[in-house]
Amino acid sequence: MRWRQLYRSDSLADLTNADLEVLSEIGLRSICDLRHESERVKKPDRLPSGSLASLHHIGFFPHRAESLFKRLADRDISAAEVENFLRDAYQAFPIAQRANYRGMLDMLVSDGALPALIHCTSGKDRTGFGIAAVLMALGVPRDVIVADYLLTNEYRRDLAFMIGDGVDPAVQNALKQAHPSYLAAAFDTIDRRWGSDAAYIERGLGFGSEAQDRLRSLLLA
Repeated sequence: MRWRQLYRSDSLADLTNADLEVLSEIGLRSICDLRHESERVKKPDRLPSGSLASLHHIGFFPHRAESLFKRLADRDISAAEVENFLRDAYQAFPIAQRANYRGMLDMLVSDGALPALIHCTSGKDRTGFGIAAVLMALGVPRDVIVADYLLTNEYRRDLAFMIGDGVDPAVQNALKQAHPSYLAAAFDTIDRRWGSDAAYIERGLGFGSEAQDRLRSLLLA
């Protein structure tokens, strides 16, 4: 892939002044925010002064996320239950959020969209599957997609900004970890419904061969 054309991130709401300088140097043309409207209102993105990046709000809550966060707030959930919640969410992404992920891909192939940044709140789940969809559209094999997804674990920050202090460390780890079984749950849905990644992109998302060719011309070296 071409370097410095596509980025993924967690929330941009808490960027420091030093962060803003880095972001300014990147020269983003597009930001795709996968957070639900209520998340955006509560913690709006912080962007460099004079940023020319166009904002694309393609947001949603993952499957059962509100129930998950209520139980986290009540400190009434185990690490194993968090993992089950997340597998359910990933299993739902390919079907329930087809329109949103198609909108994300359409944004990337629009004129002048790159460099682009895709983010949500934690940068792992909605964004993790979103980037996986981009890589599927580029023809990247699954083992490489999973390896890229697992890089999330090397670049994590404390999730207290999402769930507060005092959460069982095992629960917080289950929530913030990019685990292969999560992405495998999404692939399982794709295989059962469409049979392959290529069929999912073509028929499931309706992102046809011409659009795929354009994406490849933009993002592949």
